[in-house]
Amino acid sequence: MNNTKVIIITGNKGDGKTTMLLKIVDVLNNYNTNVAGFVAVGEWRNGERSKYTLVDILSGKSAIICTDTAINGYDKHGRFYFNPLAIKFGEKILSNTQKQNWVIVIDEIGPFELEGKVWHKLLLHHIEKTQNLLLLSVRESLVDEIVEKYKLTNVIIYNTKANVSAIVKEIRQNVI
Repeated sequence: MNNTKVIIITGNKGDGKTTMLLKIVDVLNNYNTNVAGFVAVGEWRNGERSKYTLVDILSGKSAIICTDTAINGYDKHGRFYFNPLAIKFGEKILSNTQKQNWVIVIDEIGPFELEGKVWHKLLLHHIEKTQNLLLLSVRESLVDEIVEKYKLTNVIIYNTKANVSAIVKEIRQNVI
């Protein structure tokens, strides 16, 4: 059993999980809180998400992580084609956040991690080995599975309608 503090922002597709994470990160930065990790910013086309871009919170650097358009060298999963270089980019971001008492943002944890893929190993590392607070986004339908798989015992779950100030207060109380 671990005691890593985890805050999950949950909602359905398009409910604003990433938007909420960005608001939280912005407020935390105003308090000079150490925040690292990434968000996956989606783009819309014809009423559907067409592309996601992984954005490093510290540097602002970004890479297209997936798109609904076939691209040579990208791996197809469902209706999206995933960029293996962007996966490595995200792994590097999470690997470079080995400091203690930071807020580590991962947007989002889902089916791939439940299958032991993509961010799974690095998420497990942060849960088991660091003293960081994890701020995750997870689809509402997967929250229970994620909590169970990662044996999260010190977790608070907020939906996208929650008060950003209350979440920031909770985070600041738990990060030295």
